[in-house]
Amino acid sequence: MNESSDAPDDTPSSIGRYEVTGTLGFGAMGAVYQAFDPIIKRALAIKTIRLDIPRQSPQHAVFIERFYQEARISGTLSHPNIVTLFDIGEEKGVPFLAMEFVEGQTLSELLDQGVRFEPERVVALVSQVASALDYAHSQGVIHRDIKPSNLIVQEGDKVKVSDFGIAKLVDQEITQTGALLGTPSYMSPEQAMGEPLDGRSDIFSLGVCAFEMLSGEQPFPGNNVTSILYRLVHVDPVEPANLEMSGVVPHRWREVFHKVLAKKPDGRHQKATEFVQALEACLGALSEGPGEETVAMATPDEPTVTLQTPRPESVTPPTGPASSDSTPSEETLVLETSPETEGPESPAAGTTPGGDVTVEAAAPEPTAIMAAGGPPSTPTEIMSATAGKMPLAPTAIVDSTSAAATLPPESAPAAGEGKPPAQRRRPLPVNWLLGGAAGLFVVAVALVIWMLSSRGGGQGPSADVLPMSTPVTEAPALPTTGTLVVESEPAGAEITVDGEPRGETPLALEELPFGDHEVRLALQGYDAESHDVSLSAESPTAELRAELSRSRRVARDGTVSFISVPPGATVFIDGKKVGTTPLDGVRLRAGEHDVSLTLDAHDRWAGSVKVVAGRRDKLEAEMVPAAPEAPPTPKPVDTARIYENRAGRVDRLARKKSGLSPRYPSDRVGRLKSGERVSVGLTFVVNEAGTVEDIQVTESAGPILDEVVTKAVRSWKYEPAAIRGTPVKVRVPFRQTFLGG
Repeated sequence: MNESSDAPDDTPSSIGRYEVTGTLGFGAMGAVYQAFDPIIKRALAIKTIRLDIPRQSPQHAVFIERFYQEARISGTLSHPNIVTLFDIGEEKGVPFLAMEFVEGQTLSELLDQGVRFEPERVVALVSQVASALDYAHSQGVIHRDIKPSNLIVQEGDKVKVSDFGIAKLVDQEITQTGALLGTPSYMSPEQAMGEPLDGRSDIFSLGVCAFEMLSGEQPFPGNNVTSILYRLVHVDPVEPANLEMSGVVPHRWREVFHKVLAKKPDGRHQKATEFVQALEACLGALSEGPGEETVAMATPDEPTVTLQTPRPESVTPPTGPASSDSTPSEETLVLETSPETEGPESPAAGTTPGGDVTVEAAAPEPTAIMAAGGPPSTPTEIMSATAGKMPLAPTAIVDSTSAAATLPPESAPAAGEGKPPAQRRRPLPVNWLLGGAAGLFVVAVALVIWMLSSRGGGQGPSADVLPMSTPVTEAPALPTTGTLVVESEPAGAEITVDGEPRGETPLALEELPFGDHEVRLALQGYDAESHDVSLSAESPTAELRAELSRSRRVARDGTVSFISVPPGATVFIDGKKVGTTPLDGVRLRAGEHDVSLTLDAHDRWAGSVKVVAGRRDKLEAEMVPAAPEAPPTPKPVDTARIYENRAGRVDRLARKKSGLSPRYPSDRVGRLKSGERVSVGLTFVVNEAGTVEDIQVTESAGPILDEVVTKAVRSWKYEPAAIRGTPVKVRVPFRQTFLGG
């Protein structure tokens, strides 16, 4: 609720039944005061709506009526993250709203202070605003001006959204003048272009706020309003630097913010909470702890030996010498098993409960080398991937992108041959593999594997390279929505599904949730019809064809079209607003109706129209330009009142012209020690002649010092303060401090 602007000349003592206790701020919409309700005994805030419409103008009465209508709608909102509207009223022709008083700082103030928000805090704050927006949108209320200054952060990081409904009121009042409502940096493209708005405009603005909280930048920067609006409508949002420092993966940042800041509403999240879910996934991308992947290979009768490797925590390549650790483009897992016995073929593949990948094989003593980028293509790559852990056993190259793989067993021994005794193979120590003959042996083995794998395409696996089974893939998610095709004879009937308007026939309604739906068809001159339609996984599509019956009711209405020169006039029929010209085919009950048209800078047009049942008529009105109004006579300056001597209260401040400063009377009260200080506080009035009077001591330092300071101040001369050139009295605060030397 903190706003800033030049304050008016005076502050009212009361507004309606509320006692004004202070001023909270001034802005484009009007003033905000802190007040007290003497009946309910509670503090609250009052916002007045400043109008540039003369009270005698017809537009003033129209706005007041619209003000009450819109404010009543906003007053129905009841949500823990929305500032509650208690009351509405009008004081001396100025409408006001009495609302919940919220203590805290606006998000705008926090950003101006240079506060950088941690990702977790951003999600916590944005999720509260999203909850408020989804609730308001479900009630048919659009905020239209979501920005940091309308988001109040209380203790404990609880957020309150203020000014629901007010933006729409001011929008309707100032749109006719061609003014642009809202802060350009936070408005949606459709709002900037003056197109109809829905809740997705608020979601766009919330996305801009989240962008700024995370990066300290705005997504559509510019040096002026024109450049900001051009970027808003035509240019993608900027990408902040050092996203990794904030715990965000750049490509996920782009996915989230390019969607919530899409130029077209259909390309954005349809609910604010969907944006929060995407934001959580984006911000959690680098804040997760290292996970684990497990690969196991064993015979059916032996325990599985597993090796766990942490996932890389970042995509930054290492700068040190080559090692056995995996790089961003290649992750190597070296697995070894030591079977005691051989058994029958029992292939198995799957995933461990923790999400770890498990690969099992029935062959004795196999070793698997898994690389995230695919099998090594050269002996050097194989050596690099397996340095320090190369076992003496058959080797299989496993692609880590597969969820699981099964290795077939070796062929059974020939008849008459005895089963070879099981032997436990142990991996050679790292030192052996890095030097001497062991190192040469590793190179030879790697070279053989590479030659076999390079020749094996299309010719089947070699004896030492084990083929892999087809990767196991997850089943696709089952659909939950279907399609309903609606047609009518005649076409053009309005379609309502479960009470929600969806368009006119013929129409294909896609992504309709499975279940039972009530479909209603209505067309003027025909009886309305309701039909029950069901969609399910077994029947995901349905067709509804209806022949509408012509209504048998006797025609008692007629239609009238309204045209004005110039167009754009607001049409009122029997005191009720029905739209703006040109207005075609307004249905009215037969008989005579009062009609009035209003247009800015034009006189009000008033007349009547006689409607005949079953007939179409037309009314044309020529709007006459209004004579320019004389500027209002300024309110006379109250010279008997004592004003505060500060900007905003007076046009010219009282300034001291002459007078000596008080001297410390060391001969009467003793000298002050070094570093010791004593102060005397005063307030006094400077009258219209610039003379000091009515001196009051507000901070005493003893009778002697009080008298010395008062006597000095009484002799001072001032240039008097003034309002619109008229000298006025002002009260001036003063404090004299004596410091020991």
